[in-house]
Order: sequence, then structure tokens, then C-alpha cells
Amino acid sequence: MNKNELQKSLDEFLLDLKYEEKAINTLIRYKCNIQAFIDYLSEDELINKDHVLAFKKHLINNNFKTSTINNYIVTVNKFLKWIDLQEFAVKQLKKQRKYSLNEMLSIVDYKRLLRAAKNNNRMDMYYIMKILAMTGIRISELQFFTVENIKSNFIRVNNKGKERTVPVRQDLSRELRKYCRDNRIREGYIFKGQVKGKMPNKSTIWRNLQKLAGRARVKKTVVHAHSFRHLFAKLFLTEFGGDITELADIMGHNSLETTRIYTRSTDREKLKKMENIKY
Repeated sequence: MNKNELQKSLDEFLLDLKYEEKAINTLIRYKCNIQAFIDYLSEDELINKDHVLAFKKHLINNNFKTSTINNYIVTVNKFLKWIDLQEFAVKQLKKQRKYSLNEMLSIVDYKRLLRAAKNNNRMDMYYIMKILAMTGIRISELQFFTVENIKSNFIRVNNKGKERTVPVRQDLSRELRKYCRDNRIREGYIFKGQVKGKMPNKSTIWRNLQKLAGRARVKKTVVHAHSFRHLFAKLFLTEFGGDITELADIMGHNSLETTRIYTRSTDREKLKKMENIKY
């Protein structure tokens, strides 16, 4: 196959993925990654494994992160398999797993952020942080917290082609219902964006979290939407003795390897444990 033939095959490949009901962001990622590979090739040459290896080296030489390079490799390999050229597939880069986290949001930081939100009359951010920290949902899953859904203590979440049930504590449900009554939110999303009928976008939530971090004197590097999910996971494991199977269920992970990320401790936590050893 030459460059032009690959280009035509790409459109058919993307159509196939669309019919597999892949998420829009997945389709965009596949298109961008494979297009970058096709653009890298010369016009008339027939593709062979050397071209794929050269593209991989090109990514390395341009100082892409290992995770980004592997992302390209996975998508290009899948495309090569689809066009029956799987013999040209290349290996991903090996990345040493980091078993220690330098920084993460602590329960003390979390409480300071909540106080800052209350003091600055940002009750929307107050409850967004509470939901993230008390349920472990992803920021994109806030859309399932609607006036109608919080009448139950179990919310059905559909994300990444998977459906799961997220338990919501009774005290949190009561607080959210009161928030809706106080703010005359009678239907739809609990948290409203500037555009009518839309939620605030992720970047808006992130900017607001950063502002609160500054006011609460919490390190901004540990404050982002995912840090609350991480905090939930750590507290769950601490409370229930490391039951990662149940945690994986709640968080919607396919693999326990993903969930094991949350069993890691920070360097400070390791030091504290070592200092508590009695000799």
C-alpha cells in the first residue's frame, strides 16, 4: 500500500469505528494519530515495517512523552491490523511504573477547599467537590447528577460505553436536594453553565478550583478534578482494608491494574510509616 491508498483506507477504518459506537473523542484521537503517520510517509513508496519504525523514532526524537508515543503506536498498530498489515506493527516503549506519588490532595486540603468555597459563596463548587470526593466519579460524569436522579441513592452512569451504578450517601443526597430547593433548581442539571441547558465545562471547573486553591492556601498542583477521585479511592481503601475489587466496581475500571494506582502512597506517607517503626 502507498500513501494515497492508506489515506482512503483511513476513512473506511474510521467509519468502522463509528459503527462500533466508539466515543467521539476516541474517533478524533484515532484520526489525528493515524493521519500524522500517513503525513510522515513519502508520496509513492510502498509501506513496510521500516517506515513504521522510522515514525516511532521520529516521535522519540521530537521528545514526545512515553505515554503519548505509546498512544500513537497503539492506534497505528490497530489500523495496520485492520488493513491486514499487522506484520508491520511495532512494540510500545517500556515505561517504568511509578510506585510512589510525590503529591496528592489530602483530607486536610480538601476541608480547607470546602471552607474557602463556603467563605466565597461558591456553593456550586462546594457541592461539585463534595460529589467528586464522596462518590469517586469522573468530572464528565457530573452530568448524571440531575434533580431527577438525586431523588435516589443510586445513580446510573453511562460512560465510555459502560453502564454502572454509583452509590450516593444519604447525607450527600439530602444536601444536594436542599441546594436545589434553595436555588430553585427544579429540573435538569444541578450545576448550570453560562449557556442555557448546558453544564459548566471542564476548563471552567478547573479554573474555579485553582482560584479556590489560592484562597485556601492549598498547593495548586494537587488541585484538579481527578485529585478528588484519587482522594475518594484512598479513603475507601483505608476504611475497608484494601478491597480493590469493590473499588474497581464503583469507579468503573475494567482492569484491577488501573485501580491499583490508588494503592500507592506518597513519599511523605512512606517516610511517616518508616518513622513509626519501633526498633
